[in-house]
Amino acid sequence: MCFSTKISLIPLTAILLLGCIKDDDFSDIPVLEFKSFNTFSANGIDIDSASYTFSFMDGDGDLGSDDTSVVNCFLDYYEKDGDTMKHFPQFQRSYRLPSLTPNAKDQSISGEVSITIKPAPIYNLLTDSSYAWRCTVLDRSGNQSNQISTLVIDK
Repeated sequence: MCFSTKISLIPLTAILLLGCIKDDDFSDIPVLEFKSFNTFSANGIDIDSASYTFSFMDGDGDLGSDDTSVVNCFLDYYEKDGDTMKHFPQFQRSYRLPSLTPNAKDQSISGEVSITIKPAPIYNLLTDSSYAWRCTVLDRSGNQSNQISTLVIDK
């Protein structure tokens, strides 16, 4: 009786341990989801910076880079022009996400990134048009994520 109980516990223990292993089924192409956009003012009047927050998922974990010369996160500025949004490439902001690759068997990753947009201005001062910031990232394999956007913001 004691021997059969031990044999039964071994497969049960193995099943329980396998259930604890993370097995996310993410795409190897990074997927972003917009979370928030907040502006800040040191003097209570003039906006001097902003934060752009998004979540990400990446199946092969090759998001970010240890190379400080690599730019892999892009914020593009758009303004409302009638019924469309017009891109202003001269206001693009580029950033480097550090390597986010986990040191584990399962390389899939997910999390949240918050980027500070600074210095001011964070929008075109020459117009009164509403604006939005759109974001994409590139992983080390060259896969470009989906593009996410803030809501259209009034100045």
